[in-house]
Amino acid sequence: MRIVFVCTGNICRSPYAEYLARELSGSTDIEFASAGIIARAGNPPSSDGVAVAAELGIDLTPHGASPLTPQVVATADIIYGMEDEHVEAVFELDPQARVELLRPDARGIPDPYGQDHQAYLVAYRLIEEALRRRLEELNPERSSTAENPKLAG
Repeated sequence: MRIVFVCTGNICRSPYAEYLARELSGSTDIEFASAGIIARAGNPPSSDGVAVAAELGIDLTPHGASPLTPQVVATADIIYGMEDEHVEAVFELDPQARVELLRPDARGIPDPYGQDHQAYLVAYRLIEEALRRRLEELNPERSSTAENPKLAG
């Protein structure tokens, strides 16, 4: 199974979701990737995003941005967007794609880019909460609900 997370530039929210999903899932049967609707290939993650992710135990430094392309959509089993515009961009590439917002309550995750530390922390906490629920939906036998003490608060 291949799961792709989509945001705008693929430099803060979707890479965080990708790298956190790898850690939380513990599965070798699921491949995680991320892309951005206006991403420039190879762009590094935002420095603020890297710093906050590191505080939460996730290393984003290896990440390089990837643009959302028809190939990315075609090779994904499930795509999770951070906001409505990301879901719409996927549907424009493939109206049959299996795509929805990452948050199961169908609410978006605000873009922290260019904002302060707290904005990144809020976005990353929302991503973790949504990701745990989505991973449980995919594999109810395996609970991914063990708390990350660095996110508690």
